[in-house]
Amino acid sequence: MTRFRWWIPAVLATLCAAAYANTFHVPFILDDFFAVLNNPSIRRLWPIWPVLSPPRVLSTGGRSVVNLSFAVNYALGGMTAWGYHLVNLIIHLLAALALFGIVRRTLLRPALQARFGARATTLALAVAVLWMVHPLQTEAVTYISERCELLMGLFYLLTLYCFIRGTEGGESNRWFLACVTACFLGTASKEVMVTAPVMVLLYDRTFVSGSFREAWARHWRLYLGLASSWLLLAHLMVGLHYRNAGYGLGISWWAYALIESRTVVRYLWLSVWPHPLVFDYGNFVPAQSVGDGAPYAAILAVLAAGTFVELKGRPGPHGVGRAIGFLGAWFFLVLSPTSSVVPLVGQPMAEHRMYLPLAAVTTLVVFGIAATVPRRSTFVFLGLAVVLGFLTFRRNEDYRTAQSIWADVVAKRPRNPRGQTNLALALIDDGKTADAIPHFLAALRLDPDEPIIRNDYAAALLDIGHVDEAIAQLQETLRRAPDFAPARKTLGLVTQHRFRADLEHIQVALAAHPDDPAAHVSFAQLLADMGRRDEAITHYQQALRLDPSNATAHYNLANLLAEYGRDDEALAQYTAAARLAPNDPRIQINLGNLFLKQAHWDQAIAAYADALHLDPAAFEAHNNIAIAFANRGNLAQATAHLREAARLSPLQPEIHTELAEILDRQGLHDEAQQESTEAQRLRVSP
Repeated sequence: MTRFRWWIPAVLATLCAAAYANTFHVPFILDDFFAVLNNPSIRRLWPIWPVLSPPRVLSTGGRSVVNLSFAVNYALGGMTAWGYHLVNLIIHLLAALALFGIVRRTLLRPALQARFGARATTLALAVAVLWMVHPLQTEAVTYISERCELLMGLFYLLTLYCFIRGTEGGESNRWFLACVTACFLGTASKEVMVTAPVMVLLYDRTFVSGSFREAWARHWRLYLGLASSWLLLAHLMVGLHYRNAGYGLGISWWAYALIESRTVVRYLWLSVWPHPLVFDYGNFVPAQSVGDGAPYAAILAVLAAGTFVELKGRPGPHGVGRAIGFLGAWFFLVLSPTSSVVPLVGQPMAEHRMYLPLAAVTTLVVFGIAATVPRRSTFVFLGLAVVLGFLTFRRNEDYRTAQSIWADVVAKRPRNPRGQTNLALALIDDGKTADAIPHFLAALRLDPDEPIIRNDYAAALLDIGHVDEAIAQLQETLRRAPDFAPARKTLGLVTQHRFRADLEHIQVALAAHPDDPAAHVSFAQLLADMGRRDEAITHYQQALRLDPSNATAHYNLANLLAEYGRDDEALAQYTAAARLAPNDPRIQINLGNLFLKQAHWDQAIAAYADALHLDPAAFEAHNNIAIAFANRGNLAQATAHLREAARLSPLQPEIHTELAEILDRQGLHDEAQQESTEAQRLRVSP
């Protein structure tokens, strides 16, 4: 081996700094808020366990090494963004050095040395530089949260580099130990590291041992060590559904495979012509048939077949065929965890996934240039480095603010609802709420069922004083997603805002007409909605003193008294309300609920029966009368009413659980098991 030239790191560092000089003022964006700004597990380095086991819901969940690196960043510089960008650049530079070492030492191996040995350093440096300054890498380097891609890429390359060093003699055991260590560190950085042991084996077979049999015979202990990292990966992947990855998330494996056929071809195009680059591609429209993805699948099939043929063939006179096959395998294998048949819902394409696969494309381009114009190739490499570095610098300008990068996304992908929403939020952060409204509307047209978009839109409407529209949007959010807690919280804030205006209005009305019972009822309802129940009770009582025949006042007062446990007073008010409004099933249901609480089963059954006479489809009456019948021992009647409740509201697992218990008490164990199974199915269904 020729001696390593120590000026090479200086060259790489200078070019890296030049291409990324304008990234230090890029703010935190998108997932950075969860990975860094709102990540409590990075606030302290000790005790170390919380740092190494961040919450699964974070983007650093299951990625202990990444979270640890953020914790070190925080300890050194707090929330200053430039420090995180500096670390990302250092990692990227180290990865380029590792790639340089891999290419250089591979070219100096016996199969390739005769043809490339004299130019090994030049060609390896060209590969490392062009890969490092390629604008397709900007998302992985400039977007702080993609440190997981950077660290995984670094440890992936180090795993292979350490293996190569271990096969060159000398301190092979130490290098192999370092190889396994790097593999484990990469596994704790990102799941794509799963392919690293396979790539090491393939490199061994292609450039070292000559066959898989010989590779295993010589290095089986090493491969067992590398493969053991999969056990760690299995542990770290628990809870992966939080990242919307896997099956059962609304897209089939074959539909995703068709999408990814287009995606991978697009990756290849961006590798040679990096324009336009998009920070967030959003969701692609799934292919409606196999024919839609056929042209892209055909391209990939040809490339995959060529890769297989080159790998399988016998070594040529200079080992170039197998080397090309290895590069093809590198491209396809590294992409396989994210671009094959396992759906990644919401992000079928992301430029950072090309961080390592780009190395294969860059290497092929470099050697293609070297073979085509051998005497002028150095000048071509220099020209390409300048052009790519300039394009990278220009691309990083798009990241200068959150508003600029999301405006770029919307300009290039106007049908991306996530892009429209985040541009709206960036505009709000810049004090341009009115300008954000059209982007929220565009996002809702594209994705009307996403509660986060509608909730943010409502908050923006409230900010500009459109209270009625905000309430309507929040109510629509809860209609589409009843369990979406942020909408309930925002609606509470909006309602309180509205309450204050209504409160002032009613107080003025009461001051002018203190003997108006309707004003007292309205005031009491508003006070109850605001949580001021004691005052509400007082005004309901005042309304009834003025108008004892007000059924609404009796009913609402009864509900408040029942909440306070004043059951006898509530019973009197319910009775009066039922007398004044005999056709209102709600009164009978709440009266039955009061009797049910007191364990007065017969009276509860009578009240619920009256309610069902008025409204045979009253779900609550069916459900609660079943409880009363069950407590009386009348299991057949309880079963009948629970079955009707399940028919009226089939998606509530609790009904099926109650029905299973009643059926089990009757000895109908098979039917009980069916209901239990249905309850479990409903609980796990999205």
